[in-house]
Amino acid sequence: MIAVLDHLDLNPVTFVRRVVGEDDGLDLDPMPGEPPPLVTKARERLAAGKKEGTLGSDYLELLDKERYEKAEWVTQQALWAVNHIKLPLLPRLLGVAGSTYRLMSELDVGRHTVLAALDMARRRREPTTVAELLQRLAYIVADDGGHAQALRYSELATLRYLRLGDDVGFGKTLVDQGIWLHYLDRPLESIQVQEKALRFLPETLPRNRCTALMGLGLNFKRLGEPLQGLAAVERARASGAGNEDWMGGKLKWLEGELYCDLGELEKAENLLYEVVEEFRHLHIAECAVATCDLVRVQLLQNRPESAIRTARSMVALLEPLRHNRIVSAAIADLLRKGLQGLTLALVGLVKARIEGERRDPAAWRALRGLRPTD
Repeated sequence: MIAVLDHLDLNPVTFVRRVVGEDDGLDLDPMPGEPPPLVTKARERLAAGKKEGTLGSDYLELLDKERYEKAEWVTQQALWAVNHIKLPLLPRLLGVAGSTYRLMSELDVGRHTVLAALDMARRRREPTTVAELLQRLAYIVADDGGHAQALRYSELATLRYLRLGDDVGFGKTLVDQGIWLHYLDRPLESIQVQEKALRFLPETLPRNRCTALMGLGLNFKRLGEPLQGLAAVERARASGAGNEDWMGGKLKWLEGELYCDLGELEKAENLLYEVVEEFRHLHIAECAVATCDLVRVQLLQNRPESAIRTARSMVALLEPLRHNRIVSAAIADLLRKGLQGLTLALVGLVKARIEGERRDPAAWRALRGLRPTD
């Protein structure tokens, strides 16, 4: 639809606001079982009709920011804040809590909480809050492997932002759709969506723009177009968000892989060496994956001695990873078998085993912040 409107030189925001009806198109199945205490408490407050409350949107923004590092604290705060938040903000409070439960890998609790928040927001006719909650719900179901369902929820959020004339919200949901399309192995559609997103995201949102541009790079890599991928990386770096440690490291990593695809192995090796060093202090499992990529590039250059030395550097990762049996066992295999003969096939297998842990987002997040032994 967006492509057709673009071809007709019609503004999609204006068009949808004029022609789309009021039916919200949502058909959400309620979660079975008992609701979590937070949801029960929120419903009790609504039923009592208590409208007092002093906590505003600034408090919600604080909780939303802190949920990445202080998830347990945020859920405790949310339970307390139910009776203190301004009543119109109650669904958004539940939304923040639901996203926090997602980070704690309590996906059923998170989904239950966000669905309850959606029900409240729809009854109160708060379309902006409904759109925001649909975005949060999409990430929860995606963590549970439901990328097709996440795409649907993102599309429903997009429709609401169109109705509201919210260009920024519209652009953000397009970025989300690009992510889910990438996971669904639909790179051409993902590219189209991310390019559209960039037209609606202002320069004042560098992180969102950088995410869209990184998505373009990943999709061009998947399509075997490394030069276009590198162009997207340069655009992402110019956005400013690429200066952040995590985002900058991911951009450099993608750049190294693209140079490897181009056969410029020396450039790729230098970049991947920097990535390994940076992720040693950011995420130990990501560091292990990047080390596998570095070993691969050295093998492609017919430098087995360098590859073996690089592989042996992963010994420092074993102790902090001892509680994650899958990742630590994969590294141990590489170290043991690599002494007999390090091959591209072995490195690829070990990398795949480590990356398989990403299917458990909580286990993967738990490895963030661990440090290699000296």
